[in-house]
Amino acid sequence: MDDFEPFAYTNELIPEEISKETARVFVKLETRKYNKPTTIIQFSDIKGIDIEDIAKKLKKKLACGGTAKDESIILQGDHRDKVVQYLVEMGFKQENIVMQ
Repeated sequence: MDDFEPFAYTNELIPEEISKETARVFVKLETRKYNKPTTIIQFSDIKGIDIEDIAKKLKKKLACGGTAKDESIILQGDHRDKVVQYLVEMGFKQENIVMQ
């Protein structure tokens, strides 16, 4: 019991809700191949956040294709306004979401 540290967190022990409240999210629009618009969602800190699950939920709500790569989500089409709204509903803070 001597080695017990109550405030020592590892990446696996950080609750997802706390991670969502502190993570900075950048939402921007890029033009890819053949002048197709794509919405890019980048996370500054992904510890404790399941990006694949968020991508799956966003694709289902927005009825579009997309993928989760590294620390970002790529969605087909211009969905910036709706993405911000859905991220707030999922538990991210409005102040931490930056639309570019």
